[in-house]
Amino acid sequence: MEAALNWGEAMQPLEENAPGVLDSDAQLMLRFRNGETGAFDQLFSRHTRAIINFAYRFVRERQTAEELAQDIFLRVYESASRYRVEAKFTTWLYRIATNVCLNEIRKSHLRAGRLPLEAIARGPLPACALGCGSSPEKLLEREAISRAIREALNRIPEKQRIAFVLNKYQEFSYAEVAEIMGISEKAVKSLIHRAREALTERLKPILPDLLNL
Repeated sequence: MEAALNWGEAMQPLEENAPGVLDSDAQLMLRFRNGETGAFDQLFSRHTRAIINFAYRFVRERQTAEELAQDIFLRVYESASRYRVEAKFTTWLYRIATNVCLNEIRKSHLRAGRLPLEAIARGPLPACALGCGSSPEKLLEREAISRAIREALNRIPEKQRIAFVLNKYQEFSYAEVAEIMGISEKAVKSLIHRAREALTERLKPILPDLLNL
């Protein structure tokens, strides 16, 4: 398995007197850093649902995902005095979120009960996504396929899984994934390419069924 990621939360600052490069989230974070507590409330309202969903893909437990989201935003809150403007606020936010989620799944009590990152896929498809009106046998078959996809993701190296999920599920660009992971864009492309190859190889036996979903 590839070495564990060693990501810091510090990023290279931009000039804060250049408003043209600041996204609205970064502006809110700067206002919060300057003492406007309502700005943090706005950031929380904007991003809490997405962060909970992101955490859920790691732990597959709603309550735990909500607790992780609280921890993530607590770290954002406590980092206010040290905050420096990023190219995008969400890049900084998801770097924190990814670290928190990885720390959670690496805990011994989780490792003992499940494989690392077992739930990083989307999880079971909603009933209508599987085909409303399908027979119970067909639904069970497709749930088995969904489970096989999750298990395939379990078995690829950690860096490949993180890069793949950030790009494909969170819809970050290669450049944004590179910033979050603290690696080059070329390395991100390589990780995602290798992840695709590994997933294709592991899913070969069920590819015909996947195409029929």
